[in-house]
Amino acid sequence: MRKILLDTNFLVAPFQMNVSIFREMDEKFPGNELYTLDDVLEEAKSIESGRYGGLVHKLVDSQDIEVLETKGEGIVDDLIYDLSDEFLVATNDRELKNKILDEGRPVIYIRGSSHLAAENLEL
Repeated sequence: MRKILLDTNFLVAPFQMNVSIFREMDEKFPGNELYTLDDVLEEAKSIESGRYGGLVHKLVDSQDIEVLETKGEGIVDDLIYDLSDEFLVATNDRELKNKILDEGRPVIYIRGSSHLAAENLEL
């Protein structure tokens, strides 16, 4: 059972790109448990003047993604990085991805706007 932590850009991706991230996750990482942070949901509200806020909330509900409370404890990317030793992180944020990879931790990301890829991950 893999615990996958979803970053903001992963939750808005289904509305911006031609990628079925949840179907692919089920195929490539069966038996996963999906998580995100309450601060990620707040961050989604700020993208493109709130355009994705409601959509992301519906997506979280429909995909049974557990929302972890962070109580506004800091910058979202820093919170995700701090949790990357407990979770497989799914992000398209290049800086965050590289920071996690530099620690030898695995990351899932979207390649070519069409499919999922992973680094530092033993399947």
